[in-house]
Amino acid sequence: MPAKKRNILQPAYMSRFVCIGGACEDNCCEGSWNIFVDKKTYLKYRNSKDAELKPAFDKVIKRFKGKDASDQQYAIFRLKVGGGCVFLTGDKFCHVQNRIGYENLCDVCALYPRVYNMVDKKLERSATMSCPEVVRMALTNRDGIVFETIEESQSASRIPARVPSLDSSHTKFAAKPAKFFWDIRLYCLSILQNRLYPLGQRLIILGILYQKIDELDKAARVEDIPAMLETFSAEIENGGLKPSLDLVENNFQIQMRLTKELTDERLKRMKLTGSGGYMECVKETLAGLECFVDTPIDDILKKFIENRENYVSPYMKEKDYVLENFLVNEFFMRMMPFGSGETCWDSYLHLCVLYSMVKLHINGMAAYNKGLTDDVVFRLIQAFSKVVIHNRQFMVSMINLLKDSGYDTLAWMAIMVHD
Repeated sequence: MPAKKRNILQPAYMSRFVCIGGACEDNCCEGSWNIFVDKKTYLKYRNSKDAELKPAFDKVIKRFKGKDASDQQYAIFRLKVGGGCVFLTGDKFCHVQNRIGYENLCDVCALYPRVYNMVDKKLERSATMSCPEVVRMALTNRDGIVFETIEESQSASRIPARVPSLDSSHTKFAAKPAKFFWDIRLYCLSILQNRLYPLGQRLIILGILYQKIDELDKAARVEDIPAMLETFSAEIENGGLKPSLDLVENNFQIQMRLTKELTDERLKRMKLTGSGGYMECVKETLAGLECFVDTPIDDILKKFIENRENYVSPYMKEKDYVLENFLVNEFFMRMMPFGSGETCWDSYLHLCVLYSMVKLHINGMAAYNKGLTDDVVFRLIQAFSKVVIHNRQFMVSMINLLKDSGYDTLAWMAIMVHD
């Protein structure tokens, strides 16, 4: 009997991705990550006959009870003091995998850094940039991230039993913008990759589009969305928005203050264990901005502008595709603008927060390292993804902070993302 096949939509870099194991400069088994154990694997471990692993399983695996448990998060590994999995060997390999095989790893360990979604009953696969190898694969493509649909045997790769899903044909979306998920999603991706406009302007254009979608939704005119997208697309392609976008003035003082507030908030909430890579990036950022306890804000701003002119602008002029690829990957991975339980506008705030925080770090790190290179940017994005983006609670709190402060408007986002 021929093997069953399945189709998967994915960024093309996924076809080349392979975990490099102990050769990786970071390790996904170290740090203060939560290592959840799915129910199927938990039962395997509880009934294990392996004389060496069974006592360790009994000691380090804590089962959730009642409403705290789900099939995907049925139990959790107790980590070592200071963070890290107890099964990580001295040569940076997994002792469980060495003993009983890859097929007996829990979903979290077997699948990372891969991320699976189901959209309109079709499987999608991407990867998180907390993995250094994914960063190198995804960010270095000068032509931008392209997507492909591949056919593979169902036994070729492991898929979690349950994945986040969105069905645009569901009756609950009959009068909602998500009904036109694919039209909106594909057009948003085309905006993010439209190099007629600087990346900051592309984010502003995305915000304008989301406002138009929201207006049609509130006016109960959702059926007009396809026509609006067509009209808006023509205006973008003929450069109709460019004159007004070029008039948007830089306000680096407000931009830096807003972004620094978000970064400071992350540091207040951070567990310091397992965050060494990101803490190094923060230290380099502060040193590069000459941002110390009593430094006047005007002095920091002066340094920010100097760093931008000397280091950041020359690099971005040549390689703005690096941050473009970062945003495109995030957009696709989270089924934006309607995935992850977010509203359309919340997904926009999410992208703007990420972009502005990364830009602030890059500015300071460039000065600290006396130049902006791929190595500096890649190191930042990997550490930032691991500590900031992986913390969904933090991202929700940042969006709420913007809303509570009245900063969640397009006008404020335009200041935050302006290049």
